[in-house]
Amino acid sequence: MKVIPEIPVKYSRFPDGYVNDINGWAFDKETIIKNKGKLLTLDIDYGSYCSLDCPACFKKENTIDDFKHELQFSDLVEIILQAKQLGLRSVKFLGAGDPFENSRFIEFLRFLKQQNVIPLIFTKGHVIGDDNLVYKYFSEYGIYTGYELVKELNKCNASIMLGFNSFDDEIQATMVGGNIDYIHLRNKALQLLVKEGFNETNPTRLALAINPVTILNIDEVFEIYRWGRLRNMYCIVTPSMIAGRARDKRWVTINPAEHRLIKLYVDIYRFNIETNLQTLEQIKEEGVSSYAGGHPCNQVATGMYVSLSGKVLTCPGSEENIEGDYWEDSLENIWLSSENHKRSGTFNSYCIAKDGKTIPYSLYENILIEISI
Repeated sequence: MKVIPEIPVKYSRFPDGYVNDINGWAFDKETIIKNKGKLLTLDIDYGSYCSLDCPACFKKENTIDDFKHELQFSDLVEIILQAKQLGLRSVKFLGAGDPFENSRFIEFLRFLKQQNVIPLIFTKGHVIGDDNLVYKYFSEYGIYTGYELVKELNKCNASIMLGFNSFDDEIQATMVGGNIDYIHLRNKALQLLVKEGFNETNPTRLALAINPVTILNIDEVFEIYRWGRLRNMYCIVTPSMIAGRARDKRWVTINPAEHRLIKLYVDIYRFNIETNLQTLEQIKEEGVSSYAGGHPCNQVATGMYVSLSGKVLTCPGSEENIEGDYWEDSLENIWLSSENHKRSGTFNSYCIAKDGKTIPYSLYENILIEISI
């Protein structure tokens, strides 16, 4: 059964100058050029606990983390302070658990606010949507309800990437490990975020993390993308990472066929052009993004990924490219000797982790051909 949140449309046609991004994530060409060589962003893990059991989780069953030697609060503070000296502007929280189910997270967000660093939080939203869980994790801060939590997130200038794989309750339950009640908590979280105005700004501070695109949800991804975009929610559309439960060749069992992915990307880019979200000329100039219809990824030219165990990787998309170890070297030394530092100044990095695997090599070229017809 489809369960679609009641949220009003914000745009039927996007205004000139609309920013095709969520606040704090990627960087425009001018910023890339002016800050070549700087560490502008980090992906980091915050805590290991998550009550969900997503079958494609990129952190569970991974080969990187030693859960007996996790980064603690003080370590994360030190990482941020080191990164600030290198130019840090934003941080994306990826895992290893859901950040809202791990202690002192609000305290860390307040620290980032003091440091003028934008936090972007990937979350499934089940805590935000459940007042009992909010009370459990955040009552010590005087936060007792989802609405109060969302207001605190607003004060911290956070951007939220809310897990949103499907409108269908059964498909969505499958994609988070079988929790049939999850979709209602997620939808409540989304409505609270909208009520607080997270989708009122340009760029927006609210995204639907539709990823990973799999054989389970590909038939409705474009519908969700269109629905979200018209409500000023950035949409993250990309196939599975090659990590965790999808590493090695396990991604093959969930990845859609090449022709289906190409059609999805083409439909999305045509929608962008028709609604003035992007022009064809802009897409040709920037190149097709590994995130369908989204801002080109330049994470691997502007930042790195610090995993829960302190290992520093090129990006979270793969477990193969280890750049260094926080316990053994300074962040500055790791950054300056990294492959990512060598990529500084690159605007569109495509996806070094997924290209040739979950993203076919031919995808980018075929999409440009299709949307140019």
